[in-house]
Amino acid sequence: MFLASILLLFTDFRFKKWDIFLLVFAMYSIGHSMIVATRSGDITSSVSHIITLLFGLSMYRVAVYAAEQAKEDPEIRKSIARCIAVAFIPPLAAGFLQLFDAFFVRNGFSGAFTGLFADKVYLRRIQMLSGEPSWAAIHMLSGGLIMFFLYKQGFRKQMYLLIATMLLMILSFSAYAYTVLLTALVIYVLITNKNRGRMLVVLAVCAFVIVVGVPYLIETFKVSGYFTDRFQFNFSQLINNDNSFFIRLVYPAIGFMEFARHPIFGVGGGFYYTEFASLLQQHFSSGLKFSEVYDLVFNDPYAATSRNMVSKVFAEEGLIGVILFGGFLVSIFRSCGANSYSKFAFALCISLVMNFDSYAFLDFWLLFGFIRGGGFETEAIRTGLPARVPVRVKGPIPPVRPIYSEWRRRA
Repeated sequence: MFLASILLLFTDFRFKKWDIFLLVFAMYSIGHSMIVATRSGDITSSVSHIITLLFGLSMYRVAVYAAEQAKEDPEIRKSIARCIAVAFIPPLAAGFLQLFDAFFVRNGFSGAFTGLFADKVYLRRIQMLSGEPSWAAIHMLSGGLIMFFLYKQGFRKQMYLLIATMLLMILSFSAYAYTVLLTALVIYVLITNKNRGRMLVVLAVCAFVIVVGVPYLIETFKVSGYFTDRFQFNFSQLINNDNSFFIRLVYPAIGFMEFARHPIFGVGGGFYYTEFASLLQQHFSSGLKFSEVYDLVFNDPYAATSRNMVSKVFAEEGLIGVILFGGFLVSIFRSCGANSYSKFAFALCISLVMNFDSYAFLDFWLLFGFIRGGGFETEAIRTGLPARVPVRVKGPIPPVRPIYSEWRRRA
């Protein structure tokens, strides 16, 4: 997508009017990061930050272009539907293989296959072909939204992929996936007036399935693993015994502590780690018993990240960056209009970043690009005509003749 964005420079395609917030944010973030790098002598962290930011801009730019083209050309929409199928069939097949292993065989035979695509294999987890289960959950949620949209617009074969994705996500027993979905539904209910009552019912049903249905399925299928303890909903026990839960809660909190120390400019893009070790030892020293936390504090401090994009922007970019990035988010929300798909995609994007902070976040920029480019608009898809094209008639409109034979002859 980065190379594709370079090719777009040779076309007349340009950023949209309100993308100025994103462009100014990127320029500010890059410049500030370079200044901090010259002071600290850590050029590597700054370069890494700049690369991920440029990759994110490229993903967004290409997604906007693709969405605009798909809105105008039905053939491109068909190509997107085919690409979705090609992209999801192999990982879904791997996911059901892992599901069969976790529920019935329980000897870890699927790990040999999963290991061909991932460095770390999670026993009895649904990670498909992703590096970890959280990434698999992200792809199922964002891909599932696009599948549902395509299905509603007439691509009926997408229903098979959608059913397989929904079944796999439910049986993944991913607390992160469930939390993202519930958060997205809550945000959607708050930002929309259309079908609010219906969505509240959907939210209640999803919450009931997660709180009651999922523990029942875990008990029925005798699923075991560290991840099943999360559905006992004992949060004090989780933060003391579950390193993943500790990281997802504490690391973003440390980011906001850094923002409190540096409220205007932040610590600089890529330099979250500079005060991470001291703040963790000062306020959250109990987490040092987890090997992953201990290694980041004492062995590899440069690798510490906030694990949350909202926290990252506050900590590294300060109030200036928050205002600029917030302006971009507001402009994206305004681009949603009254479109239900776009609004839910916006809510989903805000929810997805609760566990990931890299600007090179494909699903985040892909959905935002579809919103900005009008990829979720339905009028053009149903008529096959470009959306929002005004029809101007000069002069008075001639009266319609009721004589059918004369009209047919003229036609």
